[in-house]
Amino acid sequence: MADQSVLSGLILKGTRIEGKLFFEDKMRVDGEFTGEITSKNQLIIGKTAVVNAEIKVGELIVMGEVRGKVSSCESLQIQEGGRVIADIQVRKLDVRPGAIFDGKCTMITDKLGDKNALKGGNKP
Repeated sequence: MADQSVLSGLILKGTRIEGKLFFEDKMRVDGEFTGEITSKNQLIIGKTAVVNAEIKVGELIVMGEVRGKVSSCESLQIQEGGRVIADIQVRKLDVRPGAIFDGKCTMITDKLGDKNALKGGNKP
């Protein structure tokens, strides 16, 4: 994994971007983004950010607003004041007091039997 102290990029407040975003290291969004975000590393959604995207990252920290879909995420932390209005697929979920999560959560596990559940298969 890349050095988590190095920022690959920053989308500042007042900036609006639409499209596909790929990055290495760490990325922070404080503005608006619509589209797809992909990385094996850390994405930080700042307090002023509004993101409407399909997100596939190693680690996601949310202090602002995320809408859309989060999948194949190793760790998702929703901090106080953060809002995730999305269906998520994560290995580790941390929802802090004062945070909002509204959506369907599927936990990723290493068990073979759970692979079917991740595909939306046999549900209890």
